[in-house]
Amino acid sequence: MKTVHLIRHGETEQNVLKVWQGHTDTSLNKTGLQQANLLASRLKDSNAPVYSSDLKRASETASFLSKKIELRETLREINVGDFTGKSVGQTFSSNNEIFESLQDDSYQFPNGETVKEFKQRVKNELDFIFANIENGSEAIVVTHGFFIGTAIGLTIGFSNYPFPIGNIENTSISTLIKRDSIIQVNKFNDSLHLSELNIDFPRETTENKITFIRHGQTDSNKSGIWQGHIDNPLNEIGKNTAQKLRNTFDQYDVYLSSTYQRALETLSLVVDGEDILTSENLIEMNLGNWEGLTTLEIMEQYHDDFINALFLDYKCKYGMNGESTHEAGVRVENLLKEYAEKNLLMASHGGTIKAGVTNLLKAPENKAASSFTIPNNLGVCCLVLKENKYFLWSYNVGKIGYENISYNQ
Repeated sequence: MKTVHLIRHGETEQNVLKVWQGHTDTSLNKTGLQQANLLASRLKDSNAPVYSSDLKRASETASFLSKKIELRETLREINVGDFTGKSVGQTFSSNNEIFESLQDDSYQFPNGETVKEFKQRVKNELDFIFANIENGSEAIVVTHGFFIGTAIGLTIGFSNYPFPIGNIENTSISTLIKRDSIIQVNKFNDSLHLSELNIDFPRETTENKITFIRHGQTDSNKSGIWQGHIDNPLNEIGKNTAQKLRNTFDQYDVYLSSTYQRALETLSLVVDGEDILTSENLIEMNLGNWEGLTTLEIMEQYHDDFINALFLDYKCKYGMNGESTHEAGVRVENLLKEYAEKNLLMASHGGTIKAGVTNLLKAPENKAASSFTIPNNLGVCCLVLKENKYFLWSYNVGKIGYENISYNQ
């Protein structure tokens, strides 16, 4: 497995003014320097090689992370040509006009890049980075918002803009992992280093906010056993870490939990004193013959079934006679229809959250099984519903900088 952490540069004055920067060589402002310093504190134990766009706002951010940086012109932001330095309002009549223009791969920013050229550049850079790190290793890439958004969107499986993802925060961490030829989103828009007390995304929004949190650790998680419909309680680590999240969430209209005790215990500890409703639509996926087995045992006994269900076919049933990613995603979507126009905080399970997010974003069928990894224990995923369409604002955000990636449910 190879891991690449995509990090957006710190804030610039042009970010504040909301103007197109493109290839302009702008520097970090005071806030951007503070963000880069907080990022460095979070990643202080990482020895990963650092690649960076050669533009100042990226290279300055990268300089906080390492003294040895490989600068790459090909990691630059999209070249917006004559739009550079202008506001969105000066270049397009509305956001809809932007999206309509970018849907066409042949669209070219005046004297800048075409959409097709930029997408290919992003693909080429990801191929280059992954090819230059050893299996079991990781790399850090400091680049730009449109570049990261494109990398995430393409990995989920979308081919045309606009991708259903939210604004990428300055110095946020988005992580891709590669196993053999399969690339997955493991983390998106994680900027916990900027705010220790609030892990909600987006922090200010008028849209309907849908937040999932995976339950805390159980003894089966610790032992690497796939639980599925086995109704295990939290262990002491699970209880203690869930308690640390108390009072770190905004106020929600409705608090929902899976009926399984590991999820209900988690939400009860996180939102002490709130009324919690339960729903079987949030229970873990039925894992069929895999339940109660370790990953190694599943790989030995059901290798082809495991690979097919987890990575290749979103309609393939887990454990041969269990539930598919598609089926779990549909029940999550049906549940949300019952709470239309409500802000929801929901405690659920790794497989169900992955399936729900994949289905709500309408990931293409050929990538729906492998778009995302299963989130870690207490990983937080947030979407917003805007004009009847879901947008991803964060995925698998957690309290630790580099969590071990695990399939244990």
